[in-house]
Amino acid sequence: MGLKIAVAGKGGSGKTTVSVLLARVLSNNGGKVLLVDLDSDPNLGPALGLPAGGASPLVTRKDLIAERTGSTGEPGGMFILNPKVADILGKYSLKVSDAVSLLPVGTIETAGEGCFCPQTAFVRALLGRLVLSKDESVILDLEAGLEAFGRSAVEGLDLLLIVIEAGMRSVDTARRILGMAPAMGIRNVRVVANKVRPGRLAFLKEKLRAEGIPIDIVLPYSDELARRDLEGRPVLDYADAGFEREAEAVLGNL
Repeated sequence: MGLKIAVAGKGGSGKTTVSVLLARVLSNNGGKVLLVDLDSDPNLGPALGLPAGGASPLVTRKDLIAERTGSTGEPGGMFILNPKVADILGKYSLKVSDAVSLLPVGTIETAGEGCFCPQTAFVRALLGRLVLSKDESVILDLEAGLEAFGRSAVEGLDLLLIVIEAGMRSVDTARRILGMAPAMGIRNVRVVANKVRPGRLAFLKEKLRAEGIPIDIVLPYSDELARRDLEGRPVLDYADAGFEREAEAVLGNL
């Protein structure tokens, strides 16, 4: 059975890496995975091995947004609240492997959280009407921070993963997301500790315990992952046995 999973956290915490490695876990277990890039700084394409510039975000395609919403682009103009999006997945998803695909959506650049614009209508309709097969899961790589929660882009999730790294700003973001999750109807929330260096896990767990934040999955710091990120190489074929075991345990308990 397919799952709808979102990955959130502070910018730079490693959301994209975790999203790709989670797709690896799901695809290795025989499922198909659609990765949806909802970040304003989209990096899923390169992390999956797609060429630079090969995954243009849909929200930047003004002609597409105008066609689907009837928007003229004028501030305050009228537009369709429920645009047609049923064919978007078939037309604009990018095949990475037999089991993994990418839909590069992007995020909405607005002046305020309460602003409702044609791009917002398009993205909400798209996320609400993704039709997948029964064995296909969707992983949403969310905008850094809390923006996605303000737009209700995470309704109907089976699992929310919050990625943290060793730093109080990352922990503070995680705490605020955890506080918002119940109001969004998200029942299953788990925490991924990323870039954990040797000998630091016990200290990090102790600090987070004081904040009421448990760690469910650990992705240790890796020179290999750091090199791949620096060189723009894919990470879909990177294996960490501990991460995969803990991720499978979390997924198996849903």
